[in-house]
Amino acid sequence: MINVSNFIDQIKSLAIKSNPDYPTLNIALGFDDNYAMPAGVAISSVIKNTPNYNLHFHLFIDNVSEKNLEKFKELCSDNISITLYYLNNNFVINPKTLVLHIATVSTCVRFIMPKILVSITDKLIYIDSDIICLQSLAKIAEYNIDNYVAGVISDTKDMQQTISKMYKIDSTKYFNAGVLLINTKNWCEANISEKALELINDGNIYKFADQDVLNILLENKTLLLPIKFNTKIKISIDAHQEKNIKPYTVILHYISQNKPWYKVYLSEIFTHYFQLSPWKNEKLPLSGDSSSIRNYAKYLIKKGHYVKAIYYYGIYLKYKLLLKK
Repeated sequence: MINVSNFIDQIKSLAIKSNPDYPTLNIALGFDDNYAMPAGVAISSVIKNTPNYNLHFHLFIDNVSEKNLEKFKELCSDNISITLYYLNNNFVINPKTLVLHIATVSTCVRFIMPKILVSITDKLIYIDSDIICLQSLAKIAEYNIDNYVAGVISDTKDMQQTISKMYKIDSTKYFNAGVLLINTKNWCEANISEKALELINDGNIYKFADQDVLNILLENKTLLLPIKFNTKIKISIDAHQEKNIKPYTVILHYISQNKPWYKVYLSEIFTHYFQLSPWKNEKLPLSGDSSSIRNYAKYLIKKGHYVKAIYYYGIYLKYKLLLKK
């Protein structure tokens, strides 16, 4: 039996605070320093939209800078608690399974969260760092999952179609693991942590890594929750897709490489919560790839901002020359 506590070097509380008149939600995220700022903005959106609750954030971190940790400390208040779980080098994932930009050691840490937190809560909310909470997160915790390992939200139809050709599972029930409502007791009784670590390191290639593994292990053990708890969106440069989201959306999930914290993506929703966060005075990264810079330059030309467009096209060409070296 794997002792998952061996994967944690240190547990440190930035603040443990609560209002005796409020119920408590336990929320977990896992990330490295590259995703620290987006995680902080996601947390800021949860805090903004989930009043009258004690919110205890459990952050499983991999080499996050002290500068970013100080900003997380700024999020703490009378009803906001943050506990840090420092991952060590024992938490090793077969690198062959990490074949996509979405797959990192930090995403696989959700395998061990329920086992580590079972003594703290029976019901754990897991969220990815590339989400924005638009309404009270408490709404998801209202679901009864006593007879399930987790509450989950379906993935997109095209994703389910892709999966149907890859694994011997019911692809129509394939879920996106970016938002999970976890029954920690049932998770531990089913040994999901141990089975997940064994499966992802068994030498086989799981295209969508930890998400595939969880779908395989949790087949027929989940409660399907409404799409409003994981509304998936792929944005283009002007982020016009944000204007089409339904008003009942609770969690907005940016699922492609086009992340809203890159300067070239004009996301009004992310910008709003970024400005509410301790990172508001930080400079946003320009882009995740050169093609998005080129597309931004084209967008500026269409808008008549020619000088600015030339500037960004020059940056694009510089990126291309560096890639050729």
